Amino acid sequence: MEGRGGEKHGFTLVELLVVITIIGILIALLLPAVQAAREAARRAQCQNNLKQLSLAVLNYESTYKIFPPSAYFRNANVDTDTEHWANWVILILPFVEQQGLYNSFNLSVPISSDVNRAARGTILSVMLCPSDGGTNRPPFSRSGEGDNWARGNYGANASLGAYHTSWRAAAGPTGERWLSPYSRGIMGANASVTMGEIRDGTSNTILLGELRTGLAVVDRRGVWALSGPGSSSLWMHGSDDAIGPNACTGGSDNILGCSEIISAVGQDTLNRECMTCCNGCSSTQGAPRSRHTGGVHVAMADGSVRFISNFVEKGTSWDIDPNDFLTWQRLNASADQMPLDASKY
Repeated sequence: MEGRGGEKHGFTLVELLVVITIIGILIALLLPAVQAAREAARRAQCQNNLKQLSLAVLNYESTYKIFPPSAYFRNANVDTDTEHWANWVILILPFVEQQGLYNSFNLSVPISSDVNRAARGTILSVMLCPSDGGTNRPPFSRSGEGDNWARGNYGANASLGAYHTSWRAAAGPTGERWLSPYSRGIMGANASVTMGEIRDGTSNTILLGELRTGLAVVDRRGVWALSGPGSSSLWMHGSDDAIGPNACTGGSDNILGCSEIISAVGQDTLNRECMTCCNGCSSTQGAPRSRHTGGVHVAMADGSVRFISNFVEKGTSWDIDPNDFLTWQRLNASADQMPLDASKY
C-alpha cells in the first residue's frame, strides 16, 4: 500500500488477524462438506464392492447350481477349530477376475498351512470398504492359526443359529438350526442352499453384509480368507446378544481369542468402538458392523445393494422365536416365508 508522500507500508497486524480469522472460518465451514463428500465417495465404493461380490456369488450359483458354503470344516469341534479350509471368498475368486490367485491356493491342505501363506495375505481391493480403513490394519496373526491373513469387510449370511454342531447347532447340513426355516441363511458351514430354496424371494433375503476389521493383530474379525463368525461370515446375528446391525451389547461377538484382544487394546476401546467380544467363548457368533453412520450395507440375493439402519425393526429374543421374528430376522432367514414390509428397511 502507498501512503501520503509516496510512503509504502504493508498490512497492519489487525488487518492480518482479520484475514486469518476469515480464512479460518471459511475452512471450518468447508471442512464438514469436504469430509461428507469423501465419505459419500467411500460409501459408493463400498456399495460397488458388494455389488461385484454378490454378482460373483450369483455366477457361482449359476455355474454349480448351489451357493458356495461360507466355510468348510473337517473336525468335530468346529467352533474351536483352528484348521481352516476354503471359504466362500476363495471359491468365488475366479468370478471376480482372480483366477490366478485361486490357482495359487493349495486347496488340498488347510488355508492356514504355510504353503498358503502368500495367497491368504493378498490384499483384495474388492474385499475392502474404504470407510473402515482395513488396509491400515495389520494382517491377522494368532498362534496355531498362522500369520499374514489379509483383511476384508464382507461376510456371507450363514445362519441365525450358531457356528456349532451341538449348541444352537447350525454348522453342517444336519444341524437343527440349519434345517430350521427360521434360522437358515444362505451360505452355511459344509452346507448351502440352492436358488430354489430361498423361499422368501431373492429380493427379500440378505446374501452378504458388512464386517469391520479387527482392532488388533489377534482380532480375527474381518479376514477374507479365514472361515468363521466375524471373519468372513455372519452367524447368530439376529439372536442372543447380537441382535441386528452394529450390535453394541457386551460380548456381542463370540469369537476365539477374545481375551487376547482385550489384552491388546483394552475393554474400554472395545466398548467405545461397539466391538465387544465374549471372553472365554468359542467361535459361534459374528454380527454385521460398519463405520458408516447409522447402519450397514447389505447385498440381497438378487444382487441389489441396500442400506439397513441400526434401528431396523427386530425381535428381542435371545433365541430363535417365530413369535418374536421381525424385519431383521426375516431378512436373514431364507425360508421363513413370513411377510416383509419394504417400508421398514
